[in-house]
Amino acid sequence: MNAQAGDIDRGFLRQQEHLAPLPIPTGQPPQDLMNIIWRKNPVYLDIGSFAMGGGWMTLNLGNLIFIWATWLFASTGQVWETLAFIAFSSALMGTLWYLFIKQWRKPLTPPLRFNRQRREVCVTEPDGNYWFVPWERVHAVSPSALSLNTGGASKQGVLILWLPLEGQEYEAYSENKPGWLMMLNTGGGMGSMAQWECIRSFMEISPEAVPGSSAIRNEGMSVWESYLHDIRQAAKSRGWLLAILWEGFFGLLFNTILLEHLQRKKLAQLPDLTAPEAVEWSKPLPPEQWAKRSPELERAIAEREAELAASSAA
Repeated sequence: MNAQAGDIDRGFLRQQEHLAPLPIPTGQPPQDLMNIIWRKNPVYLDIGSFAMGGGWMTLNLGNLIFIWATWLFASTGQVWETLAFIAFSSALMGTLWYLFIKQWRKPLTPPLRFNRQRREVCVTEPDGNYWFVPWERVHAVSPSALSLNTGGASKQGVLILWLPLEGQEYEAYSENKPGWLMMLNTGGGMGSMAQWECIRSFMEISPEAVPGSSAIRNEGMSVWESYLHDIRQAAKSRGWLLAILWEGFFGLLFNTILLEHLQRKKLAQLPDLTAPEAVEWSKPLPPEQWAKRSPELERAIAEREAELAASSAA
């Protein structure tokens, strides 16, 4: 049976919640938590994913650990052991940084384009192949898992956008069925709902219901202005002491200023759709030619809105 919004598959310490189809309200406000909105206009929404900040932080942490360990070796006076450790750590970190830089230098993939007037989605692969998927056939899935360790319990989760392959638009979805995927590390739960709601609100409500392009953080500010802006914003929610410690000191320690500079350079020229049919498909239509919701979706949205209204009134 084809999974629908609201279906939840549960297992040991894990669950998988389906947010679409049908794309009904989640009850969460739209938030672009992962900065995936590349373009927005009255016709279409482009989303893309370039999230390598986690790898950058991990590698910088590795550098700091190896520098600290090298200092410990050197303080013991063991010259040969220290040199051997330096050679080992340099080879290891050098390899990891090489792989990271190689991945960073890869060209950005074309965006996933949601056309609200046609109620379709254009999937474009790096080789230029593209196809169109009906909006109501897009699957949004939020798997999450609970892990237990000595520090207690922690929850991890993602938002998966699954679209059928070309020619398979009306085939039933299953967990192991091949398809086109975009995975976003939202943390699951409300984070996945809020991120999905950005896309759903654009398609079902209006372009004004979602934020504009957020590919470049704090656009219009210099890198240093953005750094100081983040400290001030953190101070409003957590106080100046924690803001200066985390966003300030650790921001400098983990080279977040250089990271933002490199990200801005990478995202300065976002890829666009170039296939003539996709370009024509992206042009505005007269309002009388706009595609309409299916009766099934109309009923599902009305029922869901009634549920949310009742829960908020309770």
